[in-house]
Amino acid sequence: MMPLSVPTTDPTALGCRSLFRVQNQPDFTDLVHQQLYAWCKDDRKRWDADQITGPGVYEVADGVTASLVRDERQDGSIIERYRFHQDEGQGIWITHLTTFADRNHNGWVWTDVFQPTGRGSARVPRLAKNILEVVDGLDGRHPLTARPVRAGTDDLEEIVAALTDDQRRGFLFLAGANDAADIPQSEWARYVDKLLVGTAGLASAYVLDSAATRELNAQLPESHRVTPWTIRTFHPNPEFTDPQDSIRHRVLSTARIIDDNANRLRNRLAESSCRHSTTIALPRELVRIDRVLRGLLDELIVDETLDVAAAASEAILESAPLHSGDREQLLEPVDALPPTDPTVPATIWQTLTRVVSTVTGAKDVTIDAVNHLGKLATEALSLRPQVADLSRLRDRLRSVQTERNDLEDLNTELNQRLTDSRDEFAVFRIDLADAQAEVRRLARELAKLDRGDVDWNLPDKPIDTPPISFEDLIDRFGEFDHVVFTGDEKPALDLDDHDSADWAIATWGYLRVLDEYCAERSDGTYDRAIADYIRSRQKGHATIPPGIHAPDETAQTYNNTKFRRQRQFKVPPEVDADGYAYMGEHIKIAKYGTVSPRMHILNRASDHGKIYVGYIGRHLVNFRTN
Repeated sequence: MMPLSVPTTDPTALGCRSLFRVQNQPDFTDLVHQQLYAWCKDDRKRWDADQITGPGVYEVADGVTASLVRDERQDGSIIERYRFHQDEGQGIWITHLTTFADRNHNGWVWTDVFQPTGRGSARVPRLAKNILEVVDGLDGRHPLTARPVRAGTDDLEEIVAALTDDQRRGFLFLAGANDAADIPQSEWARYVDKLLVGTAGLASAYVLDSAATRELNAQLPESHRVTPWTIRTFHPNPEFTDPQDSIRHRVLSTARIIDDNANRLRNRLAESSCRHSTTIALPRELVRIDRVLRGLLDELIVDETLDVAAAASEAILESAPLHSGDREQLLEPVDALPPTDPTVPATIWQTLTRVVSTVTGAKDVTIDAVNHLGKLATEALSLRPQVADLSRLRDRLRSVQTERNDLEDLNTELNQRLTDSRDEFAVFRIDLADAQAEVRRLARELAKLDRGDVDWNLPDKPIDTPPISFEDLIDRFGEFDHVVFTGDEKPALDLDDHDSADWAIATWGYLRVLDEYCAERSDGTYDRAIADYIRSRQKGHATIPPGIHAPDETAQTYNNTKFRRQRQFKVPPEVDADGYAYMGEHIKIAKYGTVSPRMHILNRASDHGKIYVGYIGRHLVNFRTN
């Protein structure tokens, strides 16, 4: 172990993250350690990893400092982190390898690479790839493939389950094929493998044969299908019921694959996978583990500094020769001896003689000997402020860690909101372009009918002017004949804190559709569910986009007592004698991180001629948001 050197403070940023679960593998931490040591000792590095014998800080090469912290917890689980700090003249690079193993041989393997800011995109370290070759990693509940897997129809059940796995974090690449092109499947698979080599440890990939491509596409909506001889990137949590969701899941086209440089394509796919890996939020369990390990590293730094101070104090005491015998003699009782100076008690004089002799090596109590003793004591006492400073430093580190934790939580939330906002903005742009194209087409058709001078201004109705806040929206619920708000206003009013007028505008539009549905259901002109009504709406009528309406919560949420109870909202006594009813049916107002506002409703159009809105507010808790 070495004294901790103070690293330079050049800024670094998280460049890439590989994270996967391990299930029921008794020896996985041993396998991880083997790959770690092999990675340190390879010809490119030749780091002296043998020095890392336990928790501590070590210099494993010129400019390379390694540290290890470990926490063996009461429940039998073990968490540990290896940290490598490289400062070799090309900016600072930091690599973390973190493992968590419980007593049932389940756990996590987590590799982070921090790179100098402004250096472009990082790459997944070979360490993560090598570990995945010997450890069976899982992304969510399904295998994280070390390289693209050739798949047939027998594999489709597993692939579809992986696509819809709500715990999946990484990309899922699907490469399609058909029988029309004379391309051997083996050559196509090798080329896909070449393009996706930089995504190992970050994403899973399957190369579908012709039959598997056809059968998978038969199960998927047209918007989300995999075109033969393309590679489609599926983000986590695809919304197959929403055609507009398809814009998230980009397609590397056949033309691009043929015409573009393979190295450039490989880099693009690797960079997008790395970029995605750094923006998706960590599971809360790992956030807690990360903070424990950071705290342990801070304690290690302070303890090492205290060790240096203690060593300095020891050096001061050892700077003078000692008489034979133990220093413990200083604490032994002293027999009373006749004093050499009648003004000094014998016990004090004897003690002074022994201290001078033991510490300074002088046989007699002289002025020089006492001065030497005083000097040594002064130097030792001078270390006390340093120890006090270290105590204050420890307190400050804890405070800084708390501040950092809060900032990390905020950054995670803001990143998710930014991603969601970008996706929604892209959808709005597409809708706007489609609407403008439709207006131009209708104008041309009217011109052909000699109706080109038709008045395009909409009739001036109060309900046509949407509210720009939820406060206004709640106040204007009386403008609807069939939609009634029965909930608590506060969650809706809290949404105004986010200064997003388009949420209130969108909600108003959805309420208008629900009101029109309820009117038609009440007068007998329509007799089916809201979902059918949305799908059957004719052009020219306001509607709710597919994927925005959910007939109910997922089975997981519905069957959870706590989550189900949160979806019990107030209704009039004529609806339920207890005054509350379960409202699983909901409208997804927007995607915006953990806020992602929702509107929960109860459809009683068939018997009461009403739709009751029991809740408007931020996303309620479920397994994904908890």
